[in-house]
Amino acid sequence: MQTMESVVLRNGAIQLETVDIPQPGPGQVLVKSLACGICGSDLHLTRHSDEVFDLYKKMGLMPAELEVNPDIMLGHEFSAEVVAYGPETQGALAVGSKVTSVPILMSQNGAGIGVTPGVNGAYSEYFLLDEALMLPLPEGVSPQAAAITEPLAVGLHSVNRSDIGENEVALVAGCGPIGLAVIAALRLRGVRHIVASDPQASSREMALEFGATEAVDPTSDDEVAKAAALAGDNQVVIFECVGIHTLLDGFIRRAPPKARLVVTGVHTAETPVNFAFALVKEMDIRFTYYYTPEEFAECLSRIAKGQVNWKALWTGTVGIDGVSSAFNTLMRPNSHIKVIVEPWRKGELEHAE
Repeated sequence: MQTMESVVLRNGAIQLETVDIPQPGPGQVLVKSLACGICGSDLHLTRHSDEVFDLYKKMGLMPAELEVNPDIMLGHEFSAEVVAYGPETQGALAVGSKVTSVPILMSQNGAGIGVTPGVNGAYSEYFLLDEALMLPLPEGVSPQAAAITEPLAVGLHSVNRSDIGENEVALVAGCGPIGLAVIAALRLRGVRHIVASDPQASSREMALEFGATEAVDPTSDDEVAKAAALAGDNQVVIFECVGIHTLLDGFIRRAPPKARLVVTGVHTAETPVNFAFALVKEMDIRFTYYYTPEEFAECLSRIAKGQVNWKALWTGTVGIDGVSSAFNTLMRPNSHIKVIVEPWRKGELEHAE
């Protein structure tokens, strides 16, 4: 059996290990990882793996007898190159073709690539995809651009779930990769008032570049009051993209009547919330998780058409042996938006050109 290097999350620590190259089963394709973004959910999983897996067990998404902190081979925002086809495949794309895909293996009961224990993620030199879900990279779309399709799809799905109208006011709380993806989707939807909220000045500047009409520092201004003032008789739609669970109750308490709260950040801790405020205001609270294959394909198409400034999101690049130190950097205050792992090479974190 041939081996490869793979980044593994083990007991809350990121480490580089030598593992077997996976063999494609029926309907599967072996691919070489070209680029894979480091996602906020990867950082959350590293910090709070016990919370995440306890939740999955309670929901029946993982076996109750699974070890407390199973090993995870991370990486779900990727582009790759076709290496070999397994049995029962069509082989429609030539070996060497560059592809991307939603990070799911329907051939393995819907296992999540880069999330499910025992499934190779794209922080590995090689991993598996379902042929049926593969999308070829359009002409002119680089591997790095394609790796940003996934977070853009999360943002698009959040906006689609919100049912926001052009005259309603959007408040996007948190201007990291997902918040910026939400802003980009709102702008393409034609929403006229997009208020971006983030305590970091550079993030607010990027939000304006992506299409926000106003930017607010929530440590000095009430971002909810700002959005409500702009809305007048129209509704306010709050997109929570921060992932800090203690903020949710504050949004519910401060929201104007009939507002909608769309929770897009990852929350696994139990949170005290007084729903009486939401009840009296007749608020709608919605939650978003992943996206549809159609939304993923739409985002890839928008990148190809130049409708999204994906290069502004890409702030750093790292080789497979530098992922652990890159995680350490990203878990502290920093200026990065999206760091991309290139598992085919070695090298520490560098700023993108």
